[in-house]
Amino acid sequence: MIIFLFIIMLVLVFLGVSIVYSIGISSTIILLFQGSNSLALLSSRMFKGIDSFTLSAIPFFLLSAELLTQGGLIKKLISFVDALIGHLKGGLAHVNIVVSMLFAGIQASCTADSAAIGGALIPAMIEDGYDKDISVVVTATSSCLGPIIPPSILMVLYGFLTNTSVGKLFLGGVIPGLILGFSLMGVTHFWVVKRKYKRHREKRSSLREIAKTSYQTSPALIVPIIIIGGLVFGIVTPTEAGVLATLAALIVGGIVYRELNIQRIINSLRNSLYTVTVIFCLISASTVFAEVLTRDLFSQKLLNAIFLITHKPTGVLALMALFIFFLGMAIDTTPLLIMLASPLYKAGMMVGLDPIHLGVVLVMASLIGTVSPPVSVLLCLDSGIAKIPVSETYRIVWSYLLVMLGVVFLCILVPETITWLPNIMKY
Repeated sequence: MIIFLFIIMLVLVFLGVSIVYSIGISSTIILLFQGSNSLALLSSRMFKGIDSFTLSAIPFFLLSAELLTQGGLIKKLISFVDALIGHLKGGLAHVNIVVSMLFAGIQASCTADSAAIGGALIPAMIEDGYDKDISVVVTATSSCLGPIIPPSILMVLYGFLTNTSVGKLFLGGVIPGLILGFSLMGVTHFWVVKRKYKRHREKRSSLREIAKTSYQTSPALIVPIIIIGGLVFGIVTPTEAGVLATLAALIVGGIVYRELNIQRIINSLRNSLYTVTVIFCLISASTVFAEVLTRDLFSQKLLNAIFLITHKPTGVLALMALFIFFLGMAIDTTPLLIMLASPLYKAGMMVGLDPIHLGVVLVMASLIGTVSPPVSVLLCLDSGIAKIPVSETYRIVWSYLLVMLGVVFLCILVPETITWLPNIMKY
């Protein structure tokens, strides 16, 4: 039944059926085979999947990020990072990555990160002499930093599904996110040298210019401080942190930057509402899928298959990461995590894996799939901005994928890269 479940879903995905319907139809077909009593699970599990106070943090995270984006944060971040490193060889490509690292602490979604930063920097990179393929690949891969460096919607979802501390998950993503960001800068430097791209700035910015752009950007940093600090020190719940972040974003965008008006606030509400609707539809459908997996003892069967290869916890985690990575080539990160977080968590606990280590690795592995062929969600999004076919990016994206996979396996082999920070922050 499990094999048929995945086959039906993947066939529907490759036929172009929306992922929500692919998940829902495949789950319903299996429940029909299991009898009418099983079909009664459909409506109750769909509602149960979204009936959570913790999940109500997601709309506020999205709205706070939208408000800051509409309030002119992206332009100020780009100016600040450009003043810092724009003079380096291939400076604008590195600016793209560092802006994503900073924006990750505010924007919790890789898709929104890619759209916002790509819309501003992809045309600028092309105008500055960069080839379209590297402009797209740099933007798409660096956007994966968003759900790793806190705050992260995916970490909230994983924490809800597995009853794991969201604050510790946020802390666990900090060091891997920074390692991944600097690794992407390394492979970008290789292509910059190979293709002989010019410097964006001929000379370093003055200390006065750096100080000015830093001062302009600093108010927006209040938002991630509220979210991360409040959760880490147990002052607020995830939902309360989201509400406070939204209030801070309104103050920063409307009073400090003075770029938020009624129309832009309405646009922010409309955009975040659309995204929230999509996410909650995915959650409700994916919950039924996860329930089918649980009823058919998927976690135990997966472990039995892995045990044919290795019994070591590190080996088990590596194979889980590969499993998630390959599925992520066809399935978006959010439904993939909702479907598999709970059964993979149970399997991980059976072999003694740390729940924070497991959670961050699974999130990282699933994100790589968003830039991996054949579906390549983020590559498709940014290729649309650059107006090139996705296939044109394949000649260089492999190098970025190898680096990203290398960072994931580094985190698997050295658990302290993830667990050290949560362990020293006792709260």
